[in-house]
Amino acid sequence: MRTEVNLRGERVPLASSFEGRVVFENLKILYGRDFSLLEGGYLAVEEGVIVEVGRGRFEGKAEGRINGRGLLAVPGLINAHIHLGDSAAKELSLGLTLEKAVSPSNGFKHRFLRNAEPETLVYWMEQTLKSMVSSGITCFADFREDGVKGVSMLRKALGNVKARSLILARPSMPQSLGRVKDELEELKKAADGIGVGSLSQFTDSMLSLIAESFKGVKLLAAHAAEAEAAGVSEVERAVKHLRADLLVHMVHVEDWELEAAARAGVGVVVCPRSNASFGLGLPDLKRMEDFGLKVGLGTDNVMVCQPDMFREMEFTSRALRLKYKDPSYPPPEKVFRMATVGAAEALGLDGKLGSLEEGKLADMVFLDLEASNVAPVHSLMAALVHRVSVENVMLVVVGGKIAFSRLPLKVWKA
Repeated sequence: MRTEVNLRGERVPLASSFEGRVVFENLKILYGRDFSLLEGGYLAVEEGVIVEVGRGRFEGKAEGRINGRGLLAVPGLINAHIHLGDSAAKELSLGLTLEKAVSPSNGFKHRFLRNAEPETLVYWMEQTLKSMVSSGITCFADFREDGVKGVSMLRKALGNVKARSLILARPSMPQSLGRVKDELEELKKAADGIGVGSLSQFTDSMLSLIAESFKGVKLLAAHAAEAEAAGVSEVERAVKHLRADLLVHMVHVEDWELEAAARAGVGVVVCPRSNASFGLGLPDLKRMEDFGLKVGLGTDNVMVCQPDMFREMEFTSRALRLKYKDPSYPPPEKVFRMATVGAAEALGLDGKLGSLEEGKLADMVFLDLEASNVAPVHSLMAALVHRVSVENVMLVVVGGKIAFSRLPLKVWKA
């Protein structure tokens, strides 16, 4: 039986997946890494992968067809840096310095996490995850506190949510060398990598030990140069001793540090709203671009910022125009890229995610740009960055399966 779903019809129960090849058609599509616009296009998906993209009607065999007339298909948004653990502490750190808010192990966040019931933390992480998916986020990278226990809590929260995750765990720094190695082995099994919250909490030898255990096997990431600091460069320590794959924030950096990160092939994630909330300044995207760094965008602590990539993109675009006193920089294409292709590159996922093209995983977001808050659209990329909001997200697909729908659906069986 062939099933056709019209995204403009009546409300009926929604199946989360379809068997066999499914075609999303009558769409506008942002195609490929350069975001070319295809009008009247289709996306054919099979076993969670995009197998064909084209114009007109798909003439091959399809077990399901979804009519997306009037909608724009864009790549799933990637939140390349978040702390979901403090979802239950929204705005409680407002007005605190970065050190008082999040510094291990006695910053406000860490005291809050120690005193909160695990069930409470899991519940609010799950609520945040649902909100993220409904806003078009299909993949995220989380810095997970509390070792293996913290990883398990997040995996539990993910149980009822369809989203891709990179869970980057934080070692607890036990004293015994044997215990350190045991913990790293446990984290290697439980997590997708390591996310060092504060490099100052780790000796060079400890960072090297982490690198020996994880490098080439799992992702190695660290916060670096978020605030001004005296002494040895955090970027230098992360590159030299941790052999990091990913550095987050990079607000207060010198050219030689950017050059060292670029030479090491390190990805970078910037979090402008969070940096602004703590009064730390803004990352220098122009310099990062000059050094050829792969740059993604993240929302950082849920305690501080709502994990909404449309908000993050708009703030980034407008704040950097203010920083540079240049109304032409950054162009909206560059900002949108940071939330899609750039984030995938920074996280080492660009072979699978970040753009809509054949061979990529079918992580897609369908947007209504005919809504009054967006239309009329004179510049598509500018509209995506400056005008589109959560209310315009009509359908979210992860791996070819429906993760969220804001639309009433009408289903016909032929």
